[in-house]
Amino acid sequence: MGGETSFIDILDYCLAQKKIAPPVFNRTGLQVQQEVAAADPDPRVIEQLITYDPTLTSQILRIANSVFFKGLSEITTIRNAIVRLGMKEIANIALLASQKSNFTSRYRTIQAAMRSLWIHSVACAIGTQWIALNCGMKSRAQEAFTAGLLHDMGKLYILMITEALKRRGNIRQVPSEMILHEALDSLHTRYGYELLTIWNLPEAYAVVARDHHLEEYDDSNALLTMVRLADMACNQQGIGMKPASDLILAATPEADSLGLSEIQMAELEIRLEDAVSLS
Repeated sequence: MGGETSFIDILDYCLAQKKIAPPVFNRTGLQVQQEVAAADPDPRVIEQLITYDPTLTSQILRIANSVFFKGLSEITTIRNAIVRLGMKEIANIALLASQKSNFTSRYRTIQAAMRSLWIHSVACAIGTQWIALNCGMKSRAQEAFTAGLLHDMGKLYILMITEALKRRGNIRQVPSEMILHEALDSLHTRYGYELLTIWNLPEAYAVVARDHHLEEYDDSNALLTMVRLADMACNQQGIGMKPASDLILAATPEADSLGLSEIQMAELEIRLEDAVSLS
């Protein structure tokens, strides 16, 4: 590739040609989510799935004892966590803990971007779940949480490719924050869809990753609509990589489609502020 090739072109080439392996998906969190969504979920199965992975267990206990969840006494075992917080909350925590290990880099610019991306992803997961619970789609709350967490995985893919290119000497230096963010904005939906497909996740999640920024989208897709609204709410508050905006959430087509009021949108904003403490 010639000297005039842009960083975005280099990334696009590497991604399209699969020159660098994609990040690995830890399926334990998703398995816990699936058990919780079963007709008769078994807390013993959930406990076994988690405790089989000591690293995941320690991460879950740390999150369970964070400011966001913390009760009067410390949670010291997974069984105790399930009893105290409930299976659905533990499923969410397990999914968060199982994915967080991918969000780390040795390079300062990439690490800063990953940190912002992780905060945004967690807040969007919690926000999307909150929307599901408050717009008459309670049965889809776990699915909503997962879709919100995974919607920007294309950005993680791009950041990990960037790190690999620098580590291998394919690029002399990590791009500036401005160039890196331009690449993320340009490519993440396309490669988010590809990554979630590689991970063999349900098509519904891959579609959300692909379509959550489209100007014209399928508004009959409730999961996509919920994630779009949560994503906009996070961006409005500056949770993530973008500066805060003056968007009026209650006036968006997504809020209207889901039947959410201005008061509910204000409640969502408060929920997202609390969610940042989880990160």
